[in-house]
Amino acid sequence: MEYIRPKEDTTVYSSVLNQGMVTATRITRSAPNFGFVDQHVTEDAFMLSVQLKDYHGDLWVDGKKVDFPASHKGNFTLYDYNRIWQADLKSAFDCVNFYLPRSALVALEEDFGSRKVENFNVLPGADIADNTIRGLTEALLPALENPAQASRLFVDHVGLALAMHMAATYGTAELRAPAPTGGLAPWQLKRAMAIMDSKLDGDIPIAVIAQFCGLSPSYFTRAFKISTGMPPHKWLLKRKVEKATNLLRTTRMSLSEIAVDCGFVDQSHFTRVFSKAIGAAPGQWRKSINS
Repeated sequence: MEYIRPKEDTTVYSSVLNQGMVTATRITRSAPNFGFVDQHVTEDAFMLSVQLKDYHGDLWVDGKKVDFPASHKGNFTLYDYNRIWQADLKSAFDCVNFYLPRSALVALEEDFGSRKVENFNVLPGADIADNTIRGLTEALLPALENPAQASRLFVDHVGLALAMHMAATYGTAELRAPAPTGGLAPWQLKRAMAIMDSKLDGDIPIAVIAQFCGLSPSYFTRAFKISTGMPPHKWLLKRKVEKATNLLRTTRMSLSEIAVDCGFVDQSHFTRVFSKAIGAAPGQWRKSINS
């Protein structure tokens, strides 16, 4: 985050995914005793910090020291940015920080009852073990390793799942409607697939696709999975590979041209994804079917 600034004698590594309703930042420092971080901006948002290794330091909220002996690997701590937080980072750290504005929670109200999702029932400085949050964080790590190759649909999917889980588990609201059981209507599925097929690079928010189908993002995501057996980002990845195999089979386009045409960042991204899905590199696969 911006309030953790490198000092002359330290090195802080960070990578950022700024897509969808949630911004994720991985921050790493291998040496202890970073010291005090810069004061954050007071705003209507939350920061959820998930530790990838055990961490300890001192913490204050609104000028009062918080009982915060340590945060264990895989656990999270929640910070309400309407309050003033100060931290003295004593140990080395490796964490993923999720920035969640309250406006994102307002966007979820269609999926909740009459009570608004405004706050979370979490004590300041609490070190919370939550397997769902841990799993979502771990799923996002490859994207944080290479943000340029991260699919907007995938990052949206993780952010939406995290926000929904936080609201349902720790928020002040109850789910209003059960999960969909019948999937999307045929016209909705056709429209969603057409939209994604026109944006194979995945650079389109789930909320936009859901809006074209007349649904909330969370309902659309769950209904799409019922209809297709996979979430939108996985369907899109499958579609990209299908198009690539067809172009490899029926055209003489170069691998770099196919990569661009199928929505990959570059040829290396195409090769990595194709090899994982098919079991052979694109060039090798093309030779095998032509031999």
